[in-house]
Amino acid sequence: MGLPKFLQEELYVPFLHWLDSMEDRRRKVKTQQNYELSTLGISSQLGNRYQPLGYGRLKKVLRLARLINPNSTFIDVGCGLGRPILLALELGFSKAIGIDISDKLINLCNQNISKVKDNVTLRCCDIENYSFPNGSLTIFLFNPFDGSRLENLLSKLKKNNCSGLIIYFNPKYHDLFKEKQLLRTLKWKNFGLFEERCNFYRF
Repeated sequence: MGLPKFLQEELYVPFLHWLDSMEDRRRKVKTQQNYELSTLGISSQLGNRYQPLGYGRLKKVLRLARLINPNSTFIDVGCGLGRPILLALELGFSKAIGIDISDKLINLCNQNISKVKDNVTLRCCDIENYSFPNGSLTIFLFNPFDGSRLENLLSKLKKNNCSGLIIYFNPKYHDLFKEKQLLRTLKWKNFGLFEERCNFYRF
């Protein structure tokens, strides 16, 4: 293992996880765990492993999204344990929807959002079977599934005449978006150890 990899895996990332665990403790929630789909009884063909995005990144991303698309419904596709939902409500979104294919993660998410349940709707389903609501939407994606499912999601939004903003963190399938849809990109270098990126798209 080279020095940069050692610093990333043994020092920097554990430090970020410790900061996030302190944020969890302050809110009396548990959103820090990772889950492989296989441990949830779900085929890996239906999506990617669940892992939370750090509080620091989320706050910056969601503050900007709130400025770009105020008075919208926040939708977390692949909501997992609910961290983005909690922060979205803290930062000014008045209503949130969480969608996840795992009933176990939905149940855990339900426990974490117990204090804000009146503002949140949770749905356990495959995104292929979900009908998006009317009105302005802010959709959060942290690579929850493969390119074909993302392509179907974008087609569904277009067909239903939905409008709003897509937050796409570490956009693996950015080529599915048209260049004119891109509004803003945020980047983090992490001291040169690894790079993170978040794209904001209009739809």
